Amino acid sequence: MKYMKICYFTHQHLLIYWLITIICFGCSDQESRFVKNQLTENTIRGKALAFDFNESVVEVEVLGRSQNLAEKIPVKAGNRLSLQVQPGDLALLNNQEYFVGKLQESFSSSAGKTFLLYNVWPDDPAERIRVKNVNRILRRNTLSLGESVVRTIGDNLPPFALYDQDGEVITTDFFDGSVTVLNFIFSRCSVAEMCPAATMKMKKLQELAEKTNIPHIRFLSITLDPIFDSPGVLKSYARGYNLNENNFKVCTAKKPVIDDLTRQFGIFREVTEDQPLDHTMRTMIINSKRQIVYQVPGKGWRVEDFLSRLKDGA
Repeated sequence: MKYMKICYFTHQHLLIYWLITIICFGCSDQESRFVKNQLTENTIRGKALAFDFNESVVEVEVLGRSQNLAEKIPVKAGNRLSLQVQPGDLALLNNQEYFVGKLQESFSSSAGKTFLLYNVWPDDPAERIRVKNVNRILRRNTLSLGESVVRTIGDNLPPFALYDQDGEVITTDFFDGSVTVLNFIFSRCSVAEMCPAATMKMKKLQELAEKTNIPHIRFLSITLDPIFDSPGVLKSYARGYNLNENNFKVCTAKKPVIDDLTRQFGIFREVTEDQPLDHTMRTMIINSKRQIVYQVPGKGWRVEDFLSRLKDGA
């Protein structure tokens, strides 16, 4: 009986030791994951909690940070930070609870040294997985086409997933049940007859379609510059042109996704010394079955031509 009692207490002690070891290891490992977390330099992952729209400030719960930010921001998981943000990013964070973005040291007259949160992207885990899975199909589709094949009139759209200016996921389901005018632009384009002119023509076409009561029309612009054009930047872009965002989406995605789309639609783009990008253009009409029914390469498309085709049901 004494032997059995000793064994009983020995097993109890081993169990307690085992639990303490797991807890201690978990705590240290949690901090390691919090700091590293596979985030690139100057990157923070967090949850938006509260907003000061007058001061353009957001209070966030820190969920992770890149290694190089550990000394600059001595906070632990669950701590809160108040960060300066641009208006477009502030609107995005008000719509998207979880985010990932870049931090840059800044200065505020009221708060002194602070941090600016920029290049903000939605980071809802379920949506992130959904976007990744759809765009894996796009990648395989692009590879299967080969180098010389470009989608043209009569072809269906490939599957893809983008983020619009509100951080909402846009897939090819967007085209179902409507006729969509699709083009490619980027916010930093300063060549007046290129992206700025294209967006103004899209806006005019949108206004005329509404004025003439053409039903079920949508507009979609996809950025050519995803490294700079985050959803918040595109929100500011849409506001700057005073677009009716009810049926006008301006979308972005990570660079490999945009690479695949420009490849499939025959859009050329490259970085130059004089401009952020040199690029070609293409404006298309997509029917409710996700099929390209009309397109005009280059910058010379006419609003009247597209309006007539929209009236005729494209």
